[in-house]
Amino acid sequence: MRYLLASTVIVLIVAGGLALSAQSLAVGSGTKSGSESPTVRHVIGLENISSQKSGKLSVQNGAMQFTGGKDVAKVPVTSIDGIYVGTETTQASGQVARVVKTASMAAPYESGKVLTLLMRTKVDILTVSYRDTGGALHAAIFALPIGQANDIRTELVAAGAREGASRELKERAQQ
Repeated sequence: MRYLLASTVIVLIVAGGLALSAQSLAVGSGTKSGSESPTVRHVIGLENISSQKSGKLSVQNGAMQFTGGKDVAKVPVTSIDGIYVGTETTQASGQVARVVKTASMAAPYESGKVLTLLMRTKVDILTVSYRDTGGALHAAIFALPIGQANDIRTELVAAGAREGASRELKERAQQ
């Protein structure tokens, strides 16, 4: 009975913390209004930007710009020859995630495994392939809040970037 009560208390604490975290994420990463750009995570690919760096991704003055604190990387939209969007399921991070992981280790009868399922979150993955001034092919991968990658792709195409795969390939992929 004591273990059941302890498990219930742990689940309620974690669920309450996750609900608060989800509300703050929804407020901070909702649909864009005006020139506000979403907070994204640079996974890999941009020169002079470290992997897993968080920052802002925007399209301005004919360039895709990633700003992460003092670090800034710009890619001219005319050099972009491929824009690909997908969705991934990742594990949440931060203070709430650490609490859930600790609680899952302390939960009796391996009931903590259920708590880790609550830590899953979906993100959009934006991959941009581009050529540098020497003609070498590069790619940059970004993780964005769900529903934001298509907005960035639309902005890039409107600014003059090429989408990549031909229409026939896209139609075959959807079948």
